[in-house]
Amino acid sequence: MCKIFIMSGAVHTGKTTRLMQWSMAQKNIDGIFQPVVDEKRFIYHISSRTLKMLQTDQEKDVTEIGKFNFSNETFLWAKKVLLQASQKDLDWLIVDEVGPLELRGLGLEPAVAEILSKRESLKTNILCVVRNSILDKFIDHYILKDSYQMFNIDKNDI
Repeated sequence: MCKIFIMSGAVHTGKTTRLMQWSMAQKNIDGIFQPVVDEKRFIYHISSRTLKMLQTDQEKDVTEIGKFNFSNETFLWAKKVLLQASQKDLDWLIVDEVGPLELRGLGLEPAVAEILSKRESLKTNILCVVRNSILDKFIDHYILKDSYQMFNIDKNDI
């Protein structure tokens, strides 16, 4: 059975940057990061090293949250990447990040729910990045009570 790890922190505190640095030392890892490059959010697929723009100025085929528009096409690609990665024999599957969109059934959903619901049959450790302001909602939403560990790169407490 896999272990679920959660890396949490406030918005814009370097969670993705620290996680990307940590991942460079890992051998058997896949999933996605959502780095911000030149003030725009992207999705980076770890194993293919593919970077796709998520945040867009377009107004068609987008998901809006606040003042931001996110490309539905990029979300579709990222969901496919995550589901394919979850079928591999990995040490780590990274899901950066699960946010308010996912809690509303948008963004990376339903891929995140599908992966987490199969945790009993997976051998891969799953690491989800979640901002601390929605951490309790994330745990409740995915029914993770007592089945996760907090992940702190700075303390290497895994």
